Amino acid sequence: MPAPSSPDPAPAAASSAGPENLFGQRSFLFYLAARSLSEYSYQIATVAVGWQIYQLTGSAFQLGMVGLVQFIPSALLVFAAGHAADRYDRRRVAQICQIAEALITAVLAWGTFAGWLTAPEIFASLTLLGITAAFEGPAGAALLPGIVPPGSLQRATAISSGAFQAAAISGPATGGLAYAIAPGGPMC
Repeated sequence: MPAPSSPDPAPAAASSAGPENLFGQRSFLFYLAARSLSEYSYQIATVAVGWQIYQLTGSAFQLGMVGLVQFIPSALLVFAAGHAADRYDRRRVAQICQIAEALITAVLAWGTFAGWLTAPEIFASLTLLGITAAFEGPAGAALLPGIVPPGSLQRATAISSGAFQAAAISGPATGGLAYAIAPGGPMC
């Protein structure tokens, strides 16, 4: 009868890759910060833009259209965005999307402070933000397996999802408060 083999060291190594080890990895910290802050700022801007549309138009229907105009590009581009994340450099796709989002929100802030921004221009900007979000989501999510060590993906995904949800919850509250203090402030 053969002697029992020793346990495979890979599962032991995988189970030792706890959250404290992930927080010691620079690439994971950059990923976590970029994704969380991107979602946080997106939520702040969304709430502020909603208030701004309502203030400009006085229409609850137009306020509801704010979310729809951002969602429709994601729904329509789901396959194209997934294909782009699989075919092209995911880092580059995410970077381009974040740069585009920054430029769009800069235009929104500038137009708000200067007083020339109208509801159609805001809706056009929101459509562009929806397009960038459609491409950034899959590309950003697909980056995680490449930056964490083998065996840490589940923990990294849980931490990343938790941070994303915290940003999605706290962003709107911050956006509403910032808009009450200075209407153009949330876009800066």
